[in-house]
Amino acid sequence: MRAVMAEVGTSAARLTKRVVGASARHRFALGGCALAIAIGGFAPTFAHWIGLPIEVALVAILATALIAIGWHVGQRVDQLTESSLEDPMTRVGNRRHFEERLSEEITRAVSSRMPLSVLMLDVDHLKTMNDKHGHAIGDKALAVVGEVLLETCRSRDVPARFGGDEFAVLLPRTRSSEARVVAERIRTALAKRRALLGAPLANLLTVSIGICDLENVPEPTADLLFESADQALYAAKEAGRDRIEVKVMPCISGIICLDEHRAKRKARGG
Repeated sequence: MRAVMAEVGTSAARLTKRVVGASARHRFALGGCALAIAIGGFAPTFAHWIGLPIEVALVAILATALIAIGWHVGQRVDQLTESSLEDPMTRVGNRRHFEERLSEEITRAVSSRMPLSVLMLDVDHLKTMNDKHGHAIGDKALAVVGEVLLETCRSRDVPARFGGDEFAVLLPRTRSSEARVVAERIRTALAKRRALLGAPLANLLTVSIGICDLENVPEPTADLLFESADQALYAAKEAGRDRIEVKVMPCISGIICLDEHRAKRKARGG
């Protein structure tokens, strides 16, 4: 049975490949027609094998074919969904993916009173690399940064490229002091990777990083958190690049201050 169905599928594929320039929906329709013809020819034999009326055999074959088609289409939809949320050059998430997750994580952080941090990264000297050494070198720099982010970020973190030389990392359940550890890990990993690259990347490829968490914004909104992290990034660039800056303010948001909470708990002996 499995071999016969495989042969049916192969025959349908061969037929549809002959239609040069046909759209996907046309090829799919032709494949369906070929499958229907094959099923019609195979049904009497199959009914004889299983000892059931031909109507029952037709229903069984059709159900099997629909399940196979549905599985294939579902896989393709999953692939398209993933690719629509991924930056093709760096393999990290794209801006759309980051903004969707940022909104979700802020809602979760506010409801559970847990911390949330954002890293903003800027590839230093990218314009110089593009202008003096060509866009192929600039693209290589971006790809390397993407690889480092994927290797160093934790499973719950969300690295993404915003376009140009800007990246961002969403850090759920992470306060700014812990986010700084993650940022330093990224810088260290990039430095090690840079040492293995030839010129000019070995000399120019660094990143500046700005950090902010929900404890340090007036209101727990995506715009304010992103803007504050971007301000910290600007400060890092102004201070000389290849460094980390953290936006720190009094704990004025509705998100729990973990350091203060822990201090009170320890004072109570908890």
